Amino acid sequence: MSCDAEFAGTLISDACPVSCDSCPSEGPSGCDLPDMSLFILEDGSVLYNTSEAIGGFQFIVDGADLNGASGGAAGDAGFQISTNTETGMVLAFSLTGDTIPEGCGTLVELDIEGTPTGLSDLVISDASGNALDFSYVDPPLTDGCDLPNLNLYVTSSGSVLYNTSAAIGGFQFIVDG
Repeated sequence: MSCDAEFAGTLISDACPVSCDSCPSEGPSGCDLPDMSLFILEDGSVLYNTSEAIGGFQFIVDGADLNGASGGAAGDAGFQISTNTETGMVLAFSLTGDTIPEGCGTLVELDIEGTPTGLSDLVISDASGNALDFSYVDPPLTDGCDLPNLNLYVTSSGSVLYNTSAAIGGFQFIVDG
């Protein structure tokens, strides 16, 4: 079958993205994260997902050298964004009481050297300075193209993701748990 053909109402290129060289180039987004969480991408983009407005935040960048920070939802909200390059700390808040509204996306763009391994010492607060219970997480797999070749992954919602460079003639597996 060709990649632009349909099988059972699904385009072959959607079902076999590696074989059809149609894996999406964009990476995960903040909306792929659980509520009240952060994640840092290799390029320094800090992703977030929140059900509560953010009045300010502080964290340490692990595994990479921090040179600066700007933009993202923090920049859009007019936050003062400060960094300490010696400790890897990022601090951002509004002098006018503005907040980052509930939602998801890119919180801030970091200028870094090296590959970050995470964020630590998270302090996220609402507009009144009350702590919000945030955590650092690895983003969930949402696309089989993120898997190594010839691999299968079952998500917590039961979706079966796969990546293969070979044609699939059939399959059988047992789900444990």
